[in-house]
Amino acid sequence: MKKISNKIYRHYKYLFILAGLLFTTVALAAESYVLKANEWAVPRQATTLLNMPAIHQTMSVLSNNPDSYLILKYPGGDEGTLWVNELRSWLIALGLSSRRIETEPGSAISTSITLEVIHSHP
Repeated sequence: MKKISNKIYRHYKYLFILAGLLFTTVALAAESYVLKANEWAVPRQATTLLNMPAIHQTMSVLSNNPDSYLILKYPGGDEGTLWVNELRSWLIALGLSSRRIETEPGSAISTSITLEVIHSHP
């Protein structure tokens, strides 16, 4: 019985090490940009949006990495939902496929949306 327990323990130990390496790889494979509410509070048109650093950098990275996708981490509530839906619509209008965009409520900062580019689709 003791031999079996040691074998199981060894296998679990390697499994935990492998899981740690995978999570580290995923963390390294993401780039984040922050879009602040005061930047967004301007009349919007395509050129205005593309001049916003967070959007410009995000679109550049996404266009250079066709297998990547975007997670929009936004503040919850009605205001945050309206904001992220408008941003998502603009990104689609700028040429980003809707299949490459995911939204995630509960941003830590209520006055910003984090645009997180993930470099390999799940």
